[in-house]
Amino acid sequence: MTMMARGSIGLGVAALAALGVLGALGLISCAPSSDERQQMQSNESALREMAANDRQQIEALQQQLAQQNDRIAELEHSASTADDDQAAAKSPNPPAPPAAGQPSPTASPDQSLAGAQPPTPGANDADSTNGAAPSPPAVAMAVPPAGTAPPPPSAELPPPAAPPPAAPTWQAAAASELAAQQKDAGAKLYRAGLTDLRGGKYQPGLAKMQDLQRRYPKSSLSEPAEYFCGNALFELGQYEKSILQFNDLTMRFPEGRFASPSLLREAQAFTKINDPIDARLTLQKLLSDHPSAPEAPLAKSMMESLSS
Repeated sequence: MTMMARGSIGLGVAALAALGVLGALGLISCAPSSDERQQMQSNESALREMAANDRQQIEALQQQLAQQNDRIAELEHSASTADDDQAAAKSPNPPAPPAAGQPSPTASPDQSLAGAQPPTPGANDADSTNGAAPSPPAVAMAVPPAGTAPPPPSAELPPPAAPPPAAPTWQAAAASELAAQQKDAGAKLYRAGLTDLRGGKYQPGLAKMQDLQRRYPKSSLSEPAEYFCGNALFELGQYEKSILQFNDLTMRFPEGRFASPSLLREAQAFTKINDPIDARLTLQKLLSDHPSAPEAPLAKSMMESLSS
């Protein structure tokens, strides 16, 4: 009896232990392991790298297309110049017009002498008899030969081209932001980053703006912080990264107060990497989505210069 009781108790303890182990395994399986988190981060990094590689391939193809277009334009110009040279070689040189006061080489001797009147006999004697001084001989006026076109009037020079309209700069926007009072989370970090950027300390200013975005992603300062991040990257010469930053801002805040400045800056960054196609597309989006923005006049001027 005692042995049977002890056996049953042992079985009960073992069952409870097994249930405890199963419960622990269930809890462990519910939470993601560190390996899974690392795998997710690795997958995310791989996707970002694939997107960056695709972007580089697209930019390389666009650059090749621009080079081909330039080569075609150069060949067309060379062919036009060769045709003009051949036409000029075939046309005879016209005879030079005679100098003023000289008879035309095709005029007869009688025609050349027709304009000169002989002096009247006794005219000078009569003047001497009357006591008057003899009149000076008449000076023949130089008349251009017949058929000579009058000299063309001086052509008026066209007025100088007006400079392109100025658009608000990011420096002016930074000064305006510093003059305002921000009460959102991260305002102190935001103002410190603006001070660095205005002082030309782009790398520290960029680090502060990126830190603000990481720590306060839902703050109203997230949009201007991303705009100033893009400008810091532009000033550092990292044009591809600045393009991605400005594009992300316009996707997240399409109607924000920094949407049109970001599109203009993105187009300027495209011109820096010799990508006029994407620059024109970005300017067209600015003019379509924000036709009355302060950046619109400069966008139109850039469109005209890129199309010429």
